[in-house]
Amino acid sequence: MGIHYDFYENPPKKDSNRKPRLHARVVAGGTVGTDYIGGLIHDMSTLTKGDVNAVLTMFREQLIDQLSFGHRVHWEGVGYFELSLSCPPIRSPREIRAESIHVKNIVFRPEKSLKKEFRKLPMTRVRRKNHSNRYSDIEVDGLLTGHFLDNPHITSMEFRRLCGFTQATALRRLRKLIAAGKLRKTGHARFPLYEPVEGNYRR
Repeated sequence: MGIHYDFYENPPKKDSNRKPRLHARVVAGGTVGTDYIGGLIHDMSTLTKGDVNAVLTMFREQLIDQLSFGHRVHWEGVGYFELSLSCPPIRSPREIRAESIHVKNIVFRPEKSLKKEFRKLPMTRVRRKNHSNRYSDIEVDGLLTGHFLDNPHITSMEFRRLCGFTQATALRRLRKLIAAGKLRKTGHARFPLYEPVEGNYRR
């Protein structure tokens, strides 16, 4: 077992001509849920999968309750959970009502022993690239023009494959194209489609 990583460019600063610097990042391997983890624990123990999932669900409920009581929750060997709040800047408690105070985040501080476990793992740079292609706006326009010759719309997944973008980059570039008046978003909220605005990408 090891950690796969690759190098990614830092976002360029506005009006900067300097070559972007790189930073190392863990290569995303997808998302796993409690059902998947429950199945793994089931395979490694005599507990049923249902029992494991029930315990995980109850732990979540207890975490909510204990944090609500103002407790800091310590999961031995893992770390500490606690709530942080946000409110507008004030000079006196009389200046603000409870409705203006909100939970800002659930803060997690890992145990030193947990961090040490990851420091033991070897690092391996991936061979396949997980970066987005560096297409300019003009090059993206050309790719979309070719796509819309035979298709009335494009999905975000098709756009990713067409341009070789990561999910985050694809969504950012789609929003930019919508703001520029080149594409419009249609379809359902869970399955959006993107169509060319009249006068764009049609020959």
